[in-house]
Amino acid sequence: SIPNNKLSEVTITVTTCNTRECSITHVMTIQRRNNGAASYCACEIENSGGDSQSLLPKARSSNSQNRRNNYDITSHTPTRLLKKKKRMKKEMIHEVYLDPDWEIKLQLCLMILLMLMTGFYALWKLSGGGIPIPQVKLFRERKIYDIPGSMERIGDKGDEYMLLRKDIDERYPGNFNRSLKAVQALHKHTYKVIPIPTENEALSYDIYNCPDEPPHGYPYAWPILEVLNNWPPDDPTPQLNGIHQGLCVFDYESDYDKAFTYRTMELPFVVRGDPEVAASVERWNSPGYMNKLMGTVLHRTEYSANNHFMYWMKPNLSHNDMQKRRDAEAKKRHHFGGYHVEKPANWSQPTEMMRMKYEDWVGHANVSDDELGPDKPHWYYRLIGCGEMGDGKCDKGSSEYLFDELTFFQPKKGLYLTEPEKQKGIHCRFGMKGVIAENHFDGSRNAIVVLGGERRYILSHPDQCELLTLFPKEHPSARHSAVDWSAPDLESFPNFHQAITNEVVLQAGDVLYLPTNWFHYIISLDLNFQCNTRSGLTQDYMPPIHDCGF
Repeated sequence: SIPNNKLSEVTITVTTCNTRECSITHVMTIQRRNNGAASYCACEIENSGGDSQSLLPKARSSNSQNRRNNYDITSHTPTRLLKKKKRMKKEMIHEVYLDPDWEIKLQLCLMILLMLMTGFYALWKLSGGGIPIPQVKLFRERKIYDIPGSMERIGDKGDEYMLLRKDIDERYPGNFNRSLKAVQALHKHTYKVIPIPTENEALSYDIYNCPDEPPHGYPYAWPILEVLNNWPPDDPTPQLNGIHQGLCVFDYESDYDKAFTYRTMELPFVVRGDPEVAASVERWNSPGYMNKLMGTVLHRTEYSANNHFMYWMKPNLSHNDMQKRRDAEAKKRHHFGGYHVEKPANWSQPTEMMRMKYEDWVGHANVSDDELGPDKPHWYYRLIGCGEMGDGKCDKGSSEYLFDELTFFQPKKGLYLTEPEKQKGIHCRFGMKGVIAENHFDGSRNAIVVLGGERRYILSHPDQCELLTLFPKEHPSARHSAVDWSAPDLESFPNFHQAITNEVVLQAGDVLYLPTNWFHYIISLDLNFQCNTRSGLTQDYMPPIHDCGF
């Protein structure tokens, strides 16, 4: 409180501080006089440079005067001002970051982020399992070419393949009659069929005019040694005097219903004259097309020092470790798959795995007969189209264009795929003349097409399993016959001669339907292209396979 007409003088020192030190920047002297009606201040400010400046404020109202009268200047010394300023900053920080409302909002944001991460992880797992996830496209992509019969979710969508297909399709526009003639021109041999014995009238049938309903005991089978002696496996020269064929041959156009009946009953048969197959055969045998189709991609190639190719898996357990696991796995055994493989004594891998370009494989495979022989090196080439099985990740350099090239093997309902949702991709194997794929069974339905060249298939019913003498399921070559069919050792395998079998030669354009667990022994009669696809399995032929130890 300042009495009237009294002069009061206050000196204020202004101090500026940084993180390291403080310095005086201004010294302000305030003289104040209160005359009862108004008050005024005469201020003189001196900065750190020594210059002074006088300020005379305007007269203040009585309200201002009252506020000034209550102003305690002693409570605002420079030191206390700094402390108060620091305290206010701390309170402000605390208010911003530790306010309860902000904690709730932060927790809510974290929960939303966790939910989004969980959702993306679920979508990723679904995508990895082969389940298609719809993709939203803001802009419609311009296609270079619409491939006839192509499916949106699978196949090769690259510009390079589209340009290749555009070129070949312009050269060979869709024309079934022309394609069928091209297929027939590729058939170099006509194979005479040994008649089915007539002593069993109920099983007597014409393979080119089969009954609407398959006869009991179909297909007819002959003693295995009779078949092998008539045409030795190591001899790829066409046997034109007669083959032991028991499978029906159906025309796609006129016998479709018959073929569908046999397929429904899970019986093997052959289909010819499919327009889609004929178009694919025509393309694949067009000069230069296969080289452009596969380019320089390195594909799986299997090498053997002779003409025999025995499937094998890399052993992952020793004999002792395998013995410990047998009892634990006994209760879990429902089918042949999923078992650990042990390494037998004195076993070595029968073939060598590698990768090479298509033109390099052709250089090895397309040789003259004088360079061929059972004891000469052979190469087996392989392509894999993943489709919905793995989004192109089931094999390095996967050939997704197979679903555009072989539209009849696309995952859709039809004659060849019983359960398209269970398809396991498209697999192609190109064989050189003389290559033998040892006898084995596959645990799923199989549709097999030959797109060029010829292949001989020797087929056996699953009930012949024990007589065919397979390697046990823990063996690297499980599911395959231990007998060398080129020279059967009847002393080591005395029951082998009791087995029965039949055979068929597939030529370009032929499709073989092979049910679950049917045995097949394959011989390449010349350089050939063969592709197959699988779609689920049937339980019809499981009992004899289980009895056989699988």
